[in-house]
Amino acid sequence: MAKTLALPKEQLVKQALTQMQNTLADNTWTDRQKLALTCRILFENGHDSGLAGQITARGPQPGTYYTQQLGLGFDEISASNLLLVNEDLEVLEGHGMPNPANRFHSWVYRARPDVNCI
Repeated sequence: MAKTLALPKEQLVKQALTQMQNTLADNTWTDRQKLALTCRILFENGHDSGLAGQITARGPQPGTYYTQQLGLGFDEISASNLLLVNEDLEVLEGHGMPNPANRFHSWVYRARPDVNCI
């Protein structure tokens, strides 16, 4: 008989997170590295022209997030060329211009503190 069918969702999520932290080996990757890898995976699966510049991850300080430089495709993204921007898309770290279409990400992050990547 299954032991988890009657458990509340919150408990199941907590158990899954604990299991992932104890089992998965990539817990040492930085958020920048994870975002760059996400871009590369998307590119390898044919997602570049329609989504280029449309992915972000929360930054280290409230109201900041990482994104790509406008004009770079997912296949060109590395952890070192990502931009750290504020909610006004002003570059705090890195060189280049962020995609202006990412402005709505600021509103999503502000409204949804549980969301860490868009």
